[in-house]
Amino acid sequence: MARSVEFIECEIIEKAMNVFWEKGYHGTSMQDLVEAMQINRSSLYNTIGDKHALFMKCVTSYAEAGIRETKEKIAKESSSLQALINVIRDKASWVVDCEKGCLGIKTIFEIAPEDTEIRNLLNKNNEIYLLMLSNVIQKAIDDNELDGSEDPQLLADYIMTTFTGWKQAFILNRDPIKIKKMSEYLIKTITRR
Repeated sequence: MARSVEFIECEIIEKAMNVFWEKGYHGTSMQDLVEAMQINRSSLYNTIGDKHALFMKCVTSYAEAGIRETKEKIAKESSSLQALINVIRDKASWVVDCEKGCLGIKTIFEIAPEDTEIRNLLNKNNEIYLLMLSNVIQKAIDDNELDGSEDPQLLADYIMTTFTGWKQAFILNRDPIKIKKMSEYLIKTITRR
């Protein structure tokens, strides 16, 4: 029985995530959530908790899915440098193709400044992603694919910050060519010896 509850919870988390994505945390009412999830309020409160607890689960699910997907793509490559290049190109494609934007970035600007619990969750997920990137960079350095003078943690941070800038640029300009050019420039910059 527990497995079916998990399955149902995954489904309702996905539905709730889409509402938060569209309306933001503050713009989403409990009524919006129960209508989208097609459950009654008491079921929501009994299984997940309040709106904040549901939002925490949505952000966690979103971050874990992104990390899992990136890890899988990295694992498929024998070259760490190629894995890093693929991550960069994939992110550029995602920036252009994902109409909803990034739930993490949206959350950072909307509620992280005032909500310590959300900020801590986002920091934790960010650290996991940064560690994953810095490990790929370190392996590329160890394999003599990247310059050995690079600081893997700093470069990972720089790449992550660049991804956020691309999303901002795309929201403002809607220019996919510009994003592709910026991604190729980033690749050229970090692979230059």
